[in-house]
Amino acid sequence: MGMISGTYFVRLLTKRTGTKLLPVFFVLLLGSCKAQQKSTNVQSVDGRRFYIHTIEKKQSIYAIARLYQVPIDTIFRLNPEVKNGAKAGQDIRIPVTEQQQVALHDGIDTSRYLTHRIAKGETVYSLSRRYGLSEKQIMTFNPSLTAGAREGQLIIVGEKTKKRGRDQKQQPVTTSTVTLPSLPVDTAAFIPPSKPAKQQYRISLLLPFKFQDLETLDAEALLRANRDFPPVPAIAADFFLGCKRAVDSLAGPNFSLTMQLYDVDDNDSATVNALSKDPEFLSSDIIVGPLFASSFRTASQKAAELQTPIISPFTQQNKILFNNIFISKTSPSAYTLLESLADYCIDSLSNPRSNFILMTVHARDKREGNYTEAFKNYFNNRIQQMGRHLTDTIRTARGIEGMKKVFSDSVRNVIIALSSNQVFIADFTTQLAIHSAGKNVILCGWEAVTGMDNIDQEYLNQLQYTFPHQYDATRRRIPALDRYYKSQQNTVPTDHYYYAGFDVMHYYLKNLRDHGPGFIHRLEQLPMDGAYLRFRFTRPDLTTGYDNRGVFIFRYKDYQLHKTKW
Repeated sequence: MGMISGTYFVRLLTKRTGTKLLPVFFVLLLGSCKAQQKSTNVQSVDGRRFYIHTIEKKQSIYAIARLYQVPIDTIFRLNPEVKNGAKAGQDIRIPVTEQQQVALHDGIDTSRYLTHRIAKGETVYSLSRRYGLSEKQIMTFNPSLTAGAREGQLIIVGEKTKKRGRDQKQQPVTTSTVTLPSLPVDTAAFIPPSKPAKQQYRISLLLPFKFQDLETLDAEALLRANRDFPPVPAIAADFFLGCKRAVDSLAGPNFSLTMQLYDVDDNDSATVNALSKDPEFLSSDIIVGPLFASSFRTASQKAAELQTPIISPFTQQNKILFNNIFISKTSPSAYTLLESLADYCIDSLSNPRSNFILMTVHARDKREGNYTEAFKNYFNNRIQQMGRHLTDTIRTARGIEGMKKVFSDSVRNVIIALSSNQVFIADFTTQLAIHSAGKNVILCGWEAVTGMDNIDQEYLNQLQYTFPHQYDATRRRIPALDRYYKSQQNTVPTDHYYYAGFDVMHYYLKNLRDHGPGFIHRLEQLPMDGAYLRFRFTRPDLTTGYDNRGVFIFRYKDYQLHKTKW
């Protein structure tokens, strides 16, 4: 184990000047669109109530329909003037549904509905678990929750049952089944501790520096042989330098920061367990790492015992968050990525002349099959919430021949292929490009496809290839950050890890400085855009850690990669 001297470590790193770094893994991320608010202006026209909505700049009719949970055709029927295009500042009428009228005020019919007053930190997901409902059922009862759950808001959580005979089971008033809770979730054991603000803080970095390997490394020999620097310590080095730059930029007379470095590799539970005897680690105010899921689990258990926040910068698995309110992870899961891609398709690519096609995979490919099924379910649920029929949502197809059967020459075809199989993607992309030449087609999938050697970039451009990513891949270099890196390494960063280290450390330390130690338990209230990352945290309930859903959506167009405005 052993604490590594920051100065000595940087001196070792400078030996690799000029060597080329090879990335070991790719980390993806997806974004979040700007929150939109419903109008509070409700007027009666001919005995019917309407929201009077003022169209915002760059706000589409489809986004408005989603916001108010009404069919797009209804908006066009009531406001025919917007069929030719919505204009910023224009007022339109949105009908208030019966359930929305209940949600407009606290005067809910308690003889019919069961209610709940939202407490601080509660989310739609946590409420669904508490009351045994699906998120869709809660949203149906409370369309206003599309703008987010607000503390103190009174919502409907079910319908009261009719009294039946003694030997008969009670059934809901409506035909839809609503399961009521037996016992609420006991969150008493998950009450976050209250810690006072102070002027000096200690940050512990648990990274795979592989210190012993570096001591025997002959960097000059690597240069002569044109070989790469060992990739894992190279990632740790770049991430560390980004963290150090963030610490240097925020530290001040009333905000003193000490960064302690620990060499922790994958499956290194012995080293992590030994940290419990290190007084400097025990006094940590924030722990960052380890990078790998296996050793992170052990470290997070120690962090929970110490009631110390711990951050996972690269792990995508959401299961590390369960039953530990001290964890937050900055890399979204693959399911978060595909949900964001589905949101983008619905919000930005959906219109009456869009044909959505979801490519299915071989039954033996369980992982990609799960992704495809998850995308389809999420997409259809969103469409249903907008008041459209399932038959109008998304079609499925297997292989290029299956795709041709549901392809339409007269509309825009949006094709989603959630496969990372290079053989399949290369063949499918080539045949799709040939089949769709001159037609309006958008192909969506994973970011990894853009780096496959056997994928023709001309085809990606023709198909307007669209994908989610955690980093702002179009962001130009930031001179101030690059100058610091060059002063340490005599070169410029070649990967995202340096910028990720800066963004992650800068986000947490800035909030620590501005809001005190308690900020870690209300990350959902602290969105921020970093140099290359977005931070949009959520958590399913009060017993769980935070997941970052910050996302960017990119598209190839005119032989360039463009960041969408979604």
